[in-house]
Amino acid sequence: MVLLFVGAVLASAANLISRGEHDALADAESKATRFASGAEAALNRMLLGVDVLLAGTDSLLRPALKPDGTLDAPQANRLLLEMAGRNLLVRDVAVLAEDGSVLGAAQAHTQRMGVDLPKDFAREVFAQSSPQLAISAPVVNFATSERVVYFARPLRLSESRRAMAVGEVPVTLINTVLAQAIEIRGLAATFEREDGQLIASAPPDERLMGQKLTPPLDSRNANGMPMRMANRLGSEPAIVVARPTLYRSLLIAASIPITAALDSWRNDRRDIMRVAAAFIAMILAAGALSHWHLARLARARSDVASAKATLDQALGSMGDGFLLCDAQDRVVAWNGRYVEIFPWVKEEIAVGLPFRRLAELAAPAMLPDGTDAERSAWVERRLAIHSSGNGMYEQELSHGMVVHAIERRTPEGGVVSVTRDITAAERALSRAKAAAEAANESKSQFLAAMSHEIRTPLNGVLGMNGLLLNTPLTPEQRRFAELIRSSGQTLLTVINDILDLAKIEAGRMELEIVEFDPSGMFDEVVSLLAVRAQAKGLTLGLKLPPDLPESLEGDPSRLRQVLFNLIGNALKFTEHGSVEVEVTHRQLGESRIELTIAVHDTGIGIAPDAMPKLFDRFMQADATTARRYGGTGLGLAISREIVDLMGGRIEVDSAVGVGSTFRVVVPMAHGDGVKRISADSTMIGMSDMAGLRILVAEDNGVNQILIKAILDHMGHFSDIVANGIEAVSQVQNAHYDLVLMDIQMPEMDGETATRAIRQLGNGVSAIPIIAMTANAMVEHRQAYLASGMNDYVSKPINSKMLAAAIARVLS
Repeated sequence: MVLLFVGAVLASAANLISRGEHDALADAESKATRFASGAEAALNRMLLGVDVLLAGTDSLLRPALKPDGTLDAPQANRLLLEMAGRNLLVRDVAVLAEDGSVLGAAQAHTQRMGVDLPKDFAREVFAQSSPQLAISAPVVNFATSERVVYFARPLRLSESRRAMAVGEVPVTLINTVLAQAIEIRGLAATFEREDGQLIASAPPDERLMGQKLTPPLDSRNANGMPMRMANRLGSEPAIVVARPTLYRSLLIAASIPITAALDSWRNDRRDIMRVAAAFIAMILAAGALSHWHLARLARARSDVASAKATLDQALGSMGDGFLLCDAQDRVVAWNGRYVEIFPWVKEEIAVGLPFRRLAELAAPAMLPDGTDAERSAWVERRLAIHSSGNGMYEQELSHGMVVHAIERRTPEGGVVSVTRDITAAERALSRAKAAAEAANESKSQFLAAMSHEIRTPLNGVLGMNGLLLNTPLTPEQRRFAELIRSSGQTLLTVINDILDLAKIEAGRMELEIVEFDPSGMFDEVVSLLAVRAQAKGLTLGLKLPPDLPESLEGDPSRLRQVLFNLIGNALKFTEHGSVEVEVTHRQLGESRIELTIAVHDTGIGIAPDAMPKLFDRFMQADATTARRYGGTGLGLAISREIVDLMGGRIEVDSAVGVGSTFRVVVPMAHGDGVKRISADSTMIGMSDMAGLRILVAEDNGVNQILIKAILDHMGHFSDIVANGIEAVSQVQNAHYDLVLMDIQMPEMDGETATRAIRQLGNGVSAIPIIAMTANAMVEHRQAYLASGMNDYVSKPINSKMLAAAIARVLS
């Protein structure tokens, strides 16, 4: 019977090992297939993008074509430079004659030095019976000393003059397209021809670049099905999946070495063999114990001793910690692994020891810095779990091990505990989680750093320019200064749009629901944009219904942002005529309305085929629109996200050459009529606060001059310090009404300085402190307020916003 059970265990283990190997290989094949499919799609997009770009070269160069069929080189160079800017992958675009001479090129070094095409590549391009995209082998560009691939299409400049359009793409960029964001150990991706010639790979392999890999993969093999053959970038056996691209004789292959595919299986095999060995040992021990009991029934005492020895041997062979307590919660048995996992019990554990004592021994190790009360509470919680007889938990021990424990009650009323070391699995899970969090956090950190580094000098530029505009200037000087202000505000808008986009992608954008006056908000937005309309000779109108509620609940700041985007776009794309903002509403029950804001213009209109991508990020109706009117293409995308967050929608109707109507529909609740204090009313109140004594903590010299000038203009007195240490010292040496505190300063930052001031005595700790920083993310503001600051203004400093913040903290 024992042999039967041993055979069953061995058969089960063999079956599990075999099935695990099969599953590991199947999983690797699935991963390689999915990766190859994704890489194929990415490469097809890249190839189509380059093909479409080069296919339009002849029509693009028509303005530069002379009557005799030759090109006006300067104009052709300019047109090609614009053309190259449309595709992020194409670094250079050139037009070559049949003899290889450069007729025009986007890059200056190509205009001077020409293009060193691979041998016979030009002949291959001109020999085509119908114009098609041709792709060269990777070569070294002698001007840049890096490997590139040339994409070419034949074209005709005239009936008698043939040429070809050539696009240069660095191999490193093609490698980037191949290297998708998928962590698959050992995976190699190759972009190659049917004859095996390697064009690009991930990871890059300079040794094989341009060489012919063996065996070549033809159309019969490039069917997307897993194959067993040599690794494309090595000689070891591998799982290879090849897929053809949209272009003849080009294919993508993904290879995963068999050894890498079976890594996890080998670990599983070892675990299965260990468990099987433990089971066999237990079966053999149980069989031996039974035999001993039946054969030596007369010698009961000796049988009991032998049984215990056998049980100890079985428990000792277990990889898990084992503890058995009786119905009175006293220790009956344990194994060596249990002591290894909980080393603090080694000196005291014994048969009959109360389990409470084991918990008391563990408390100092689990809570090394805890108080006696905290340790006593921990002991009681541990006893409650143990007494339940149905506990399961995971815990990190003081020496870094992570364990998984199961406790079950025995039929006699005792409790058996099995503890397993899962440190390796837990660390692998932690690494995977940390990698995912780091990938998302790195973007947020980059955006925060970018915002700070740009806003700090921009604060100086806009602030000093504002001071300059308050001085006597000639008309020409004033015009130049106003252009500086306009350009700076445009840059600030772009920065804010990018930060908003980051908040949306991270799911951190939130609405601040307050009561506001809708009529006043609409009047404010239209009044601010009326100056821009007058500058273009346009009429900007506003139609409000007479029964519009006086107070609504919503986020007026975000709604104002949407209106600025929509009305600003209408003014931008309207050359003649008018822009009209029409507001209507309808009731949604007793306490809610549906507010509809329509922005009508008589501008250029939007083509029907451009509608689907109108609200995409970084997109405009077409490339000519972006060149003519400018803009990042983020405004409409962010507006749609904001309106979606409000529970509304954006609609658009447009006709080319007639105009467009953008319609925002959002639900809102009625307010109770309580008026909020506006920034303007706050400014009026500031007139009663003139003559304040203010301490400014700012390390940037330009910003020191700027902020002092703004405060002088408000009628306040100010002292300047350059870091947090000086700020803490100065507030103790002189009386100040408030402190303007920069965040990033040498020696001691603003948050640390604020916490230090809040710990001072003699009433100094209550001094109002306003954060003044270029960090514009919402979580930064929350951190500053949590450190003890009373309010927050962001750079570039706006004098009205600064005055409003001063009024708020002193009110």
